[in-house]
Amino acid sequence: MKKSVLMIVVALLTTVNVMGQRIQIMDELGNPVSYANVLDADNGKLIGATNLEGVLVDVKGAKKIHISHVAFKPQEVSVSNLKDGRITLKESDFDLPEIVVKKKDYIYVQTYYRVMVMMDDTLAYYRSGLTDNVYDIQKKKVSASHRHFSKSFMGILKVAFDMAFGSKIDGYSKLPAKGHSNVNGNGKGLKMIKETETRQRVTYNGQVVGYVVDDESTHQRRLSMDYDLYNKLYIAEHGTEKQKAKRKKSDAQIQNSKSTYSMVYQRNDGQSNVEDFVSRQFHRDMDRYDKKEQKTEHMRMWLEVYATDRAYVTKQELKEKKRANRINMSFDTLQRFERQHGIPALPANTLKALKKIVEK
Repeated sequence: MKKSVLMIVVALLTTVNVMGQRIQIMDELGNPVSYANVLDADNGKLIGATNLEGVLVDVKGAKKIHISHVAFKPQEVSVSNLKDGRITLKESDFDLPEIVVKKKDYIYVQTYYRVMVMMDDTLAYYRSGLTDNVYDIQKKKVSASHRHFSKSFMGILKVAFDMAFGSKIDGYSKLPAKGHSNVNGNGKGLKMIKETETRQRVTYNGQVVGYVVDDESTHQRRLSMDYDLYNKLYIAEHGTEKQKAKRKKSDAQIQNSKSTYSMVYQRNDGQSNVEDFVSRQFHRDMDRYDKKEQKTEHMRMWLEVYATDRAYVTKQELKEKKRANRINMSFDTLQRFERQHGIPALPANTLKALKKIVEK
């Protein structure tokens, strides 16, 4: 009998070990935090990101985890201290200068961005820099110029990533041309359905593809979208034959692809306009087959963008703003820029890994 009980206990412990530690990230209002980055605090490696419901099913044996999201203060948690796997993040006190509304032709918004790429479990590529965004009020159009510092653990890899992703990174560092006061009408079939006083789900023809969360205490609106799912559903229903063929080719070359993004806006009188942009983040996960090496590699890319300056300006003031915001694009200078503007710091061990890449 004792032997049977012992075997059952061992079996249960083994099952728990196989299942791993499940976590769910929540905000202070009790809403799930979609697409929060979860890193191993001891080695600085990215474990994964939470899903739309704020869940990561396994922290992969990490003893201490570092959690970050552009809308929240970063937090480090000892996994052994978790009782039910729930972790609550506090809203970021990241703040923008007050914008003075005057009758001028342009809105200037400076954004700071950083992107990291992991190949399997190796931090392979890093890029950060500044984007000068100019919104022409009359034309309702955004133009942008980008300056960056980039590095990889191999020089040839840097060139490859810059060629493959450089324009996409620049695009995601650019100010969105529209605000997000409402996603209804921003795409065929998209609808917002109220769940609670603070959260609405975004659906595409009845299928959940995202959430919108409003926080009255910070006057911010947070939009999280499963972009890959939405894009797949949209192209299947409304795409041209060329778009469908391109999607089919992409699906054949890249397996287990996931693309997600979150955006944060300030809300003024219930609206979220271009100048109210606060931050955004973008994740891309995929399995890619390397023909030369004859092996499949898992690639993870995550990008964070923060607004750091904004103003209504004339053409002359615009030139002065751009000139005043020119800084040296080096790793150390950009790290100082992060500290000066209250941008959430990366985990210490991730910075160490970046330093190794930079020093090579």
